[in-house]
Amino acid sequence: MGKRTFVFVVLALLVCLTVATSFAGYYHYMYNDLLKKTRTKTIHINLGINYGNGTTEWFNQTEARAGDTLLDITMLATTVNYTSSTSGATLNEINGRRNSGNYWWYWWMLTNWGWFEGPVACDKYIVGDGETLYWYYQDISIYPLQQPP
Repeated sequence: MGKRTFVFVVLALLVCLTVATSFAGYYHYMYNDLLKKTRTKTIHINLGINYGNGTTEWFNQTEARAGDTLLDITMLATTVNYTSSTSGATLNEINGRRNSGNYWWYWWMLTNWGWFEGPVACDKYIVGDGETLYWYYQDISIYPLQQPP
């Protein structure tokens, strides 16, 4: 390899390294900026836990950060055991009440039109300010599922 070719290759590598470093720095800055914007705002949600035995606990006006998921909020208010998968987290247990047989933890959201089943896994759902969310330990073999009381 000639001296001229060697210099050209070295310069090309330096340009590629500079471009790659610039992209990495830019995305690092953008990521931190996004975290700063979403993690500083305080929001409040209402979280209900129905244990399926007539006992319901409410954690009203639970403080959270913008960008938190339902799983994050549930872990703030209770003791949970969950399993993660590519499709999302599944709650196995809340405060010692474990999934058993056909009875599983299922989450609901209160809207202007009533209760609706959670549309995604709890670790995929970003909570919004003022929302009311509800964990219901219920028989999931019966469809349609029984709405929260």
